[in-house]
Amino acid sequence: MDIRVLGPVEVCDDGARIPIEGAQQQCVLGLLASHHGVYVPVDRLIEALWEDDPPKTAKTIVQLKVSQLRKTLGGRIASTTAGYALDVPAEEVDLARFRRLAAEGRAAGRPELAADAWQRALALWRGQPLQGLGTAWVEQRVRVPLLRERWDLIEEHAAALIELGRHREIPALLQEIRDEEPLRETPHALVMTALWHDGRTAEALELFHDVQRLLATELGVDPGPRLRDLHQRIVEGHRPVVPRQLPRDVAGFVGRRAEAERLRTLLRGGRIAVVAGVAGVGKSTLATHVGHQVAADYPDGQLHVDLNGYGQGEPLTVARVLPRLLGALGVPAPNGAAEQLDLYRSTMATRRVLLVLDNAAHVEQVRPLLPGGSSCAVLVTSRDTLRGLALQGAQIVRLSTLTPDESRDLLADLVGDDLVRAAPEAVAELAELCGHLPLALAIAGANLIGRAGLRDYIKELHADRWSTLAVEGDDEAAVATAFARSYAALSPDARRLFRRLGLVPGCDFSAQSAARLAGVDPAAARRLLSGLVSAHLVEEHASGRYRLHDLVGLYAREQCTPGEDDPAGLHAYYLHTARAAAPLLAPSIDLLPLTADDPPRDGEEFDGAEAAQAWFRAEQHNLLAVIDNARGPLCWRLVETLRAFMYGGYHPEVVMSLAARALSEAERADDRAGQASMHHTLANARFVLNEPRPAIRHCQIAAELYEEVGWRTGTLVTLTNLVVISANLGDLQQSTAGHEHIIKLWESFEPSTKLAATLENYAIKLLWAGRPREALVRQLRSIRIRLDLGEPPVWKARAYSVIGDIHLALGDVEAALEAFGEGLSTAEDGRLAGTLSSAALAHHLKGDCARAADLARQAVHVARARGLGSEYEEARGTLARVDTSLDLAERVRLLEGVLAAYQERTYPHLDTRARVWLAEVLLEGGRREAAAAHARQARDAAIRYGMRRLEGQALTLLARIHPDRRDYAKRAVELHREFGHRLDEAAALAVLAS
Repeated sequence: MDIRVLGPVEVCDDGARIPIEGAQQQCVLGLLASHHGVYVPVDRLIEALWEDDPPKTAKTIVQLKVSQLRKTLGGRIASTTAGYALDVPAEEVDLARFRRLAAEGRAAGRPELAADAWQRALALWRGQPLQGLGTAWVEQRVRVPLLRERWDLIEEHAAALIELGRHREIPALLQEIRDEEPLRETPHALVMTALWHDGRTAEALELFHDVQRLLATELGVDPGPRLRDLHQRIVEGHRPVVPRQLPRDVAGFVGRRAEAERLRTLLRGGRIAVVAGVAGVGKSTLATHVGHQVAADYPDGQLHVDLNGYGQGEPLTVARVLPRLLGALGVPAPNGAAEQLDLYRSTMATRRVLLVLDNAAHVEQVRPLLPGGSSCAVLVTSRDTLRGLALQGAQIVRLSTLTPDESRDLLADLVGDDLVRAAPEAVAELAELCGHLPLALAIAGANLIGRAGLRDYIKELHADRWSTLAVEGDDEAAVATAFARSYAALSPDARRLFRRLGLVPGCDFSAQSAARLAGVDPAAARRLLSGLVSAHLVEEHASGRYRLHDLVGLYAREQCTPGEDDPAGLHAYYLHTARAAAPLLAPSIDLLPLTADDPPRDGEEFDGAEAAQAWFRAEQHNLLAVIDNARGPLCWRLVETLRAFMYGGYHPEVVMSLAARALSEAERADDRAGQASMHHTLANARFVLNEPRPAIRHCQIAAELYEEVGWRTGTLVTLTNLVVISANLGDLQQSTAGHEHIIKLWESFEPSTKLAATLENYAIKLLWAGRPREALVRQLRSIRIRLDLGEPPVWKARAYSVIGDIHLALGDVEAALEAFGEGLSTAEDGRLAGTLSSAALAHHLKGDCARAADLARQAVHVARARGLGSEYEEARGTLARVDTSLDLAERVRLLEGVLAAYQERTYPHLDTRARVWLAEVLLEGGRREAAAAHARQARDAAIRYGMRRLEGQALTLLARIHPDRRDYAKRAVELHREFGHRLDEAAALAVLAS
C-alpha cells in the first residue's frame, strides 16, 4: 500500500488507486499520515476539520470518518486514549520516504551520493501537501511546515550541485522558493554563486541589486553578510583560491549518528565545535566525515591542519601554522607574526571557509586561529575538552566508545561480512577485548586480514593485548602508543594518580577513594581528577563517580611500579568506611575490635543512616571487588562488615561464599579471631537463607572461638543468635527459656542495642506461642531502650510492625492499624512487605475487604521485587486469605503453593498459619472434608510446637466443620480467653452458640 500526502491525498495498492470518499475523510487520513509514528488526538482532528467552529457532534463525526477509513484501509488505524495513529510501515507513506531519503543524503558524506538521494526525495512531491484540504489550522500547522522542510532540502540539494559543478541547474531548481519566499536570502545567494561560477558574472551582480532593492522596499534593510560578502568577491573580479584540504573520507563510516548530526547543525550555523575523547576513539575520523558533509556550505574552501598535539615531536605553534593557512588561501604571508595574524583574520572575514584544527593539545594552539566573524565554521579535535574555548562560544561534543552493534559493523567493514556472520560470538568477544575502541578495532581488523584463525587471534589478545593491538612495522598503528602520548602530557602528580587508578578493583571510584590512592586530600584529588577527565583518560559517568575505560585501565596498571604503587590506602579506606556504615544500617551489629595490626584509620564518617545507605549503594560493587583482591586478616575484616548489608543489600549466598573463602584463609593462618568472625558471618547468612541447623553449628563454633580470644560481647551475640535460630526449628518452650537466660546476661551490661534486639526477638517468639500480652511487655521495653539510646530510626519499621501483630493477636484492630501505619511510614525497600501483609489482615478483620486486597497485592509486589522469599510466600498466603474477589480455585492454588514452599524450609509457625488459612478458604468454598484434614494437621502442629493461638483457631474450624464436637469450640474459647485473644475468643463463642 502507498499512502501519499505530498500533493493531493491518495492511496494506491499494487498500482491501483483506492478511492477515499469526501474531503473530511481525506483530511483525517492526511493528518494521520503526516504525523506517522505518533498518535493524533481527536481534538487536533476536530481543529483540522472545523477550526474554531466545530458542530456539537464533531467527535462522533471524527469517529465515523476513522471507522470508514479503517474499512477502506483494512484496519490499518490504531487507537488509544491518546488518539488515532496510522498503523502502517514507514515505507508505505511518501512523507516518511521523503524524510528517509533526506537523512540518507545528509549521511552520505559525498556530494554525488547526497545529490542522488535528495533528487529522489524531491521527486516524491506532486504539489502542495494535503492539497485543497482542511482549515487555516491545517495550512499553518501542517502544510507550511512541510513546504519549508521541502525548501530546506532544495537548498541543500542546490549546494551539492554547485560543489559538483552542475551550476546551470540551480536557477530553475530554486525558482519556486524565490517566488514563494522572495525575502529568503539563501536561495538568492545560491543562484548568485551558480551564475558566477558559470561565468555569468553580470547576471549574478544584477540579481544582487534586484534583491537589494526588494529588501529595501519591503523591510527597509540591506542584504545580510552572506550576500554582501559574495557580492564583494564578485566585484573584485577574480575567483579566489579554493582550498580543499580535508583528508579522504572513510568509505565505511560506522555509527556516531547523533554526534554527527549535532556537529552538522553547529557547523552549518557558523559555530565552533570541539570533538573531544580518549585516544583512539575516532575524533579525527568523525571530523573528516562531517567536514565532507558540510563542505558544500563553505564554497570558499576547507582548511585542515594537524596541530600534532599528541604526536611525535613538539605541537605546532600558531607561528608555524599561520603561513600554511595564508598560503592555502592564496595570500602571500608577510614577515611579522602579528602582520600574518591580521592578514589571516581579514582574509577569513570575507570568505565562507570551514577550518578543521585536528589533534590540538591546548587552548592556545587554537584560540588565535579562530576567525573573527560568523561566516566561517571551526571544527577542533582534541583529547582535552579545551574548556577555555567556551569563552569564544565553542560547543563540546564528547565521543565515547562504540556500541556492540557498531563495533560489529566496523569489523564487518574491515574484514568482511562473511567472517562476522560465521562467528558472531567470537566477533563480540573480540570487540569486548578491544574495549569497543575504534582504533583498537581497526588494528585488530588490519591484523586479521589474510588470517583464517579468528579464535587464534583472540587467544593472542588474552595473552598480551598491547603487543597484539599493534600493526607490525607501523609504530603509529598501536593502541599503547596512543595512550603513551596522553600519559606523557600529564603532570607528575596526575601521572601518579592515573597509574594508581589502574589498581582500583571495582567498576568505578570517587574522589575520596582516589585521594587514598594518590596520598592527597580529597580536594586535591578532585583537582587532579578534573584534569584527567579533561584529558579523557578518566570519565565522570555520574556526579562525583569516575571510571576508566577498560583498555585505559589496563594501560594504567602496566605503568605501576611494584613497591611504589600499591592499593593499601584504598583497602584501608573501604575497611574503615564500611565499619562506620555498618552500625548505622544495622544498629544491633557488633564487629571484632580493631588491633594495632590492622590498617590505620582512614575512612569516611556519616551523619546518619541515610548517608551511610547512600555510600553503600554507590560502593557496594566496589566493596565486593576490594574483598576479592584482599588477603590475610584484611579479607575477613571486610567480610564481617557485610553482616550489616544482607537486608536489602547483598544476597546471603554472596556473603556466605566470601565468608567461606575468608574462613579457609584464617584457618590456614591459625587466626582464631578471624575464624570466629567468619563462623559468625556464616551463621547469619545461613539463618537469612532459612537453613537453621547449619546456622546453629556455626553459632556454636563462633561462641567457643570468641570465648577463646576473650571477646565476651561476641560470645553473647552468638549465644543470642543460637536461641533465636533454635526457635525457628519450632521448640518455642526451649526458646522462651533460652531468651530469659540471654536477657539476664545482657542486663549485666549497660542497656544496649543487643538487649533491645533480644527483647524484640523474645516478643516475636512469645507471639508465635500465642502469648501476646507477655509479648507486648517485652516489645514495649525494647522500644523504650532504643529510644533512650537514641538509635537511628531504621529499627522502627520492624518494631512497630511487631507491635501491630501483637495488637492484632489481642483483638485490638484499631491499635494494630495505628502501629502498622507507624511502621509503614518509616519502612523502606523490602521491610515494607511483612508490614503490608499484616496490615492487610487487620483491614480484613475490620471488614474493609477492598483495602485488605490492595495491601496484600502491594506486599506481593514489594516482596517479589526485592527477592524476599519468606515475605513473598507470606504475602501470597495473605492475598489468598483476604481477597475474596479471587475464585476459590485460585485462592486454594496460592495457599497450596505457599505450603509447598514452606515444606522446603523450616517455618513451623508460618506453615501452620497458612494451613489454618487454607482450611478456612476450603470451608468457605464448601469443601468440608479437605478443610477438616488441613485443620487437624494445623491443630496437631500447633500442639506439638506450643502455638496456642493457632491451636485455638484450628479447633474453632473443626467445631464449624463438625457441629457435634462442641468440645472443640469449648477448648478454643478456653485457650483464647486464657491468652487474651479477644477476636478469636468471640469467633469460638459464636460457633459454640450456633
